[in-house]
Amino acid sequence: MRGWLFFTILFFSFALSADTAPVEKQTKQETVLGLLTKLENYNQKLLNTEDEKQLSQILEQKNEALTQLGNLLRQYPVRKLPIAISAKRHALLKSRIKINQERGNNLAVLRDRAELEAGNTRQKIRQYLIYLSQASNENIAIDKVISYSQKLLEKTRELAKELQLSDDLTLQQSPILDDVKNKLARFEAVNNTFQDILGFVISNPRQFVTTQWYQDLSIFSAISYINQFDWARPVNDKLAAFNIDIGGVSVSLTIILLVFFSYPFVFKCTSWFIEKYIIDEGEENQTLIYHEIRRPARTLLVFFGIDLASDAFFYRTGFQPVIENITYIIYSIIFIWLLFKILDSVVLVQINRMQKRNKALRKELFNLGIQVAKGIVLITVVAICLSHFGINITAIVSTLGIGGLAFALAAKDTLSNFFGGITILFDNIYSMGDWVQIGDVEGTVAEIGLRSTTIRTFDNALITIPNAQVSVSSVKNWNRRAVGRRIKMYIGVTYESNMNDIRNALGDIREMLKQHPGIANPSQKNELKRRHFRLSSREDAQGIKTTQLVFLDRYNDFSIDILIYCFSKSVNWAEWLEVKEDVLFKLDEILKNNHLEFAYPTQVWIQKNPEPNLN
Repeated sequence: MRGWLFFTILFFSFALSADTAPVEKQTKQETVLGLLTKLENYNQKLLNTEDEKQLSQILEQKNEALTQLGNLLRQYPVRKLPIAISAKRHALLKSRIKINQERGNNLAVLRDRAELEAGNTRQKIRQYLIYLSQASNENIAIDKVISYSQKLLEKTRELAKELQLSDDLTLQQSPILDDVKNKLARFEAVNNTFQDILGFVISNPRQFVTTQWYQDLSIFSAISYINQFDWARPVNDKLAAFNIDIGGVSVSLTIILLVFFSYPFVFKCTSWFIEKYIIDEGEENQTLIYHEIRRPARTLLVFFGIDLASDAFFYRTGFQPVIENITYIIYSIIFIWLLFKILDSVVLVQINRMQKRNKALRKELFNLGIQVAKGIVLITVVAICLSHFGINITAIVSTLGIGGLAFALAAKDTLSNFFGGITILFDNIYSMGDWVQIGDVEGTVAEIGLRSTTIRTFDNALITIPNAQVSVSSVKNWNRRAVGRRIKMYIGVTYESNMNDIRNALGDIREMLKQHPGIANPSQKNELKRRHFRLSSREDAQGIKTTQLVFLDRYNDFSIDILIYCFSKSVNWAEWLEVKEDVLFKLDEILKNNHLEFAYPTQVWIQKNPEPNLN
């Protein structure tokens, strides 16, 4: 019996809860709709009230209604609300708008459109409240809710600008003019209600959205945390006219201070990163590389702080899209600058390291690689920027394909210089640092670019020669000599010299050159690290000259000339001068040992004696 009684009571309790649940749900839906109606009426009163006390009172009532709406949505998630405008009325208004547009009745079009948009805005408000309930249940991040709310707020502002009664329509004498004004006022009140709800959610998202602890680690979470305090609400009411709030201002100032005080720490981290991963301690160009990378890194840090501060300060205004586009462009420029400096620094360090192991390393190939890498980086970043702004890259490429012929004709010289530079690099005509002579220009190669080659002359002038001109000119490269820098001279001895002494001197000179450590000897084998795989001789391909010639060459006007023709082992100018100087001193000793004297130009004067005077 007790068991039956227990199940009977349990059954009736479920039945009662099932009967009362729809009533409770309906009551809360009506409460939400009643709060929306109150907000519309408050905004309608604000449009018709000029008294400051009444304005303040209405604003306080409106804030209380918004707070009640937020609390109600958190306690009772709204999953469904009645449709604000019936489908029949919606279709009727659209048909009337179309007919009046065809007839040119602009006042009637504006009247019906104001009513239609007022109904659509009420429906959007209800959909937005459902979205807030879903965001709270699904733990959607606050920044996403704020971003979505900002987009809706921007659309309501654009719609408010469209539905305005122009001056020419006001001057028309029409019986429906008063009706148009009333419909526009009602739309303005509904639209302002939607803007109030959106602005209140943007400033106080925590009253509508429940988040996890890890979702609170964002700028908008910090802003909403500050705005939820009681002391912040009256301040925000005063700042509402400027579309800013105390939370955004506080977070913005905090970010600026953090960036200012984090300077030393960031610079130490930058220095540590550069020394650990880019250059070694004690590197020759350490200071230069550090300063080159530090400038774009410092600019990136400062602008990052400015970007975050502006997001926090202007997050409620309509400037966000413009600010985002500007910051996107500036970020792209800074990243290009930073990547260029990193490429230059890394390649410079790696070249220095590789040159210590391989003296024949060609710097110009690395220079070409850097230029190509920079071009790829620049083109990639520009393409990403164009895509970000909605510009069709495929259409641009197609346009370039159509205008390719005209572009090629206009850039003929530039293309000639470019392919001339490619020819110089791949034919290995010269390298950076080589002593070359191109036409009348002689000096060392300072840089081989894609367009031109720069030559540093021996009088320290810098001359730029287009690569197209170099590719069709004869180039004399003095550095393409592995062994052998020529020493050629004539030694003149006097005609009074004994021929046997001259013959002995010739033998001594040949022996001296053969035994000299700085003179290339044909009998010695010269080992070089580079291998030769060409059909030409190894000596001609790698620049090896070891010829030694010492002969009695000619009878000159004032001397008997001995030809001395040989090559020093070193091709370095200073070392060549040393060897040549030593050879000259030894030649003087050989001539003295063989009783020979240097000849010099002489003149013989013959003076004829005058005839004797017979008288």
